[in-house]
Amino acid sequence: MTDPGGISWDSSELTKSKYQMYVSDGRTTGNYSLVIPSVELNHTGRYQCNNKQPMRDKIIKAYELLVCPESEPLTEFFSKRVVLRCNCDITETDRVVWYRNTGHVGNVIKDTGLFKQTKYPEDLVGRLNASNPPYYLVLSNLSLADSGEYWCAVLYEGDCLSVTKIVLVEWDPFGINSTFYRVYSSLMACALLGMVCVLITVNLKTRRRDQESLKTRRTAAQRQRSSRVEEEGESDEGRGE
Repeated sequence: MTDPGGISWDSSELTKSKYQMYVSDGRTTGNYSLVIPSVELNHTGRYQCNNKQPMRDKIIKAYELLVCPESEPLTEFFSKRVVLRCNCDITETDRVVWYRNTGHVGNVIKDTGLFKQTKYPEDLVGRLNASNPPYYLVLSNLSLADSGEYWCAVLYEGDCLSVTKIVLVEWDPFGINSTFYRVYSSLMACALLGMVCVLITVNLKTRRRDQESLKTRRTAAQRQRSSRVEEEGESDEGRGE
């Protein structure tokens, strides 16, 4: 196994902690995958698996790993056309990589690196235009199949300077982000507020009416008790005479 700096490791050496990676034991399964438990920025580079043979090594598999700083995803809604912008200042010496991961495909859209990608993916031919350098992409004739995640990575001399993550979502005219939904939500909120105000008003009137009725009953009871006391007093005076 070799890294972009030309350093070569034997599978037994990779188990040492200083490499922060290891090769799975494939003696029984035949799987000698390179495992990086915690990916860091310094892991960016090209990796290849070699089968050592007399006089030469045979390359079995080669990978390029791009590790970029984390960034908050941006959301773009589309109907038929959308412009995706790389959230970074780009110069002609920078390497720009646009990558997508949708429910249908996961591949590089545009790469200005050493091995420049001259062709767009087949399904984007005629539907994609890019600036030069490609700090933005224009996608046309979009459909639900184009929904997904799109990344723009900017690299300089092998180091990833920044990454822009964009989540592309199909715009629903009646969805939660539509004008219809916002107007509908506002009307429903106003209607609900009106109902609450009516309930509060009715409750206050009912409570006020109950309080007045209770006050009236208390007054009547007090008058009745006063009248009874007066009658009892007059009766006592009559017996005394």
